[in-house]
Amino acid sequence: MKKTVLLYNFNKTRLQLVRKSLAPLGCTVKTVAKKDYSQPIGYLVGAEGIIPCKEKYSGSGFNDEMLVMHGFGSEMIDVLIAALRNGGVGKVDLKAVVTETNINWNSIMLYDEIKKEHTLMNK
Repeated sequence: MKKTVLLYNFNKTRLQLVRKSLAPLGCTVKTVAKKDYSQPIGYLVGAEGIIPCKEKYSGSGFNDEMLVMHGFGSEMIDVLIAALRNGGVGKVDLKAVVTETNINWNSIMLYDEIKKEHTLMNK
């Protein structure tokens, strides 16, 4: 399984820092355009057997940065987080791992769930 990281709403400077920080890990880094927010997360990371959505997203989306990891074990997640910190990216509040539960969700569904969890954990 190819390690893939999806990035949402990173400005140009932070995007460059993320790409530079993650380059040594040998993972694919993809930015997700708002028009693709309706696509299943599994399709965006290139998982087999996930059928793309025919409609382009036309809603307002979200503005928070979000990072989604696919193909990373728990040890590699720690390495990725350390690489971001050491590379000057700092903290990314909204992070998720692709699971059997969320692989068919779209970006908005995943964002809503992560945002809710993040809010609950930081009360």
